Amino acid sequence: MLLLFIGFTTVVSYGSLWALRQGSFYKPSFLERQVGASSFDYIVLGSSTGLTTLNTQVIASVLGTQGINLSMDDTALSSQYLMLQHFLGLGKQTPVCVLAASILDYDVTDPVLSGNDYRFLPYGSEAYVQAYYNSFSDDSAWILSNSNWLPMLGVGYYNVELFYPSLVSLLDPNKRNRFDAYGNYSYPNVSNVSGSLVSRRSKPLEFKNPYFKKIQDLCAANNMTLVVYIPPHKTLAVSKGFTSFSVINHSDLLKDSQYFYDDFHVTSLGRQAVSLQFAKAFGVSL
Repeated sequence: MLLLFIGFTTVVSYGSLWALRQGSFYKPSFLERQVGASSFDYIVLGSSTGLTTLNTQVIASVLGTQGINLSMDDTALSSQYLMLQHFLGLGKQTPVCVLAASILDYDVTDPVLSGNDYRFLPYGSEAYVQAYYNSFSDDSAWILSNSNWLPMLGVGYYNVELFYPSLVSLLDPNKRNRFDAYGNYSYPNVSNVSGSLVSRRSKPLEFKNPYFKKIQDLCAANNMTLVVYIPPHKTLAVSKGFTSFSVINHSDLLKDSQYFYDDFHVTSLGRQAVSLQFAKAFGVSL
C-alpha cells in the first residue's frame, strides 16, 4: 500500500510540474511557452516594484523598443539572478538588462531563498536551477533541491502554489498569474488622500548584496549593459556614490501621494507617469 501511495504521488507530482512547464501561469514557463521572440531591446528584472512600476508598452510608445518585464513579486536579487540565467538558458538575448530590484535589497549581505523561488521548480532538472537551490541551506531550499528526484516533496510542500496552478495550466495553458502578455502588472488607483510629499528620509546605497555582483558578472559575460533602476518610494530618497554602471534614480520622482499604492509601490496612475519619465531617461542611455 505504501509503495502504491508513493508511486501515485510521484506520478501526480511529475504531472503537475510537467503541466506547469507547458503553461504560462508563472513567469519562467511564460518566458518559454508564450514569448515567441528570441531577442529584445531590453529586459526588466526585479521584484514587485519592477513588476508594477515599469510598463514596457508605455516605454515602447515613446522609444519604439521591444522589451519584456520578467520581474516577479516576492523575490530578491538572488531570484533576479536566477531569472537572468533562465532567460539565457532558453537561448534568448538582449543588449540591455534593466534591474529594478527592491531598494532595501541592494545592501543585504546574507541573502536567503525568496518566497516565490518555487516557481522555477518545473525547471529543477536544469543545472543552473539546481545550483541555485543548493546554494542555500534552509529547509525550503533542501525541499526544492531534492524535488528533482522526489517531486512530491516540492509539490506537496507548495501544493497550493504548484498543484492547483498546474490544473489551471492544463485547462488554460495561456492563463497568466497577474501579468499581461508583456509581463507587466499594475496596482489599482486606490482612493487615498492626495498631497505633496514634503520630506523623504535619505537612504544611501552601497550595492553590497553578493547577488548584485553575480548579475553584473553575468551581464558582462553576455555583452549586456546593466542599468540599475531605482523606483519611486513614498518615504525614501536614495543617494549613491560613484558607480561603474548606469543608474536611473527615480526614488523621489513623484511629488504627490496619490501616485502611491503603499510606500514601495505605485498605482496604475503612478506607473503611467513613471514609465514615461523612465523612457526619456532610458532613451538617453541607449
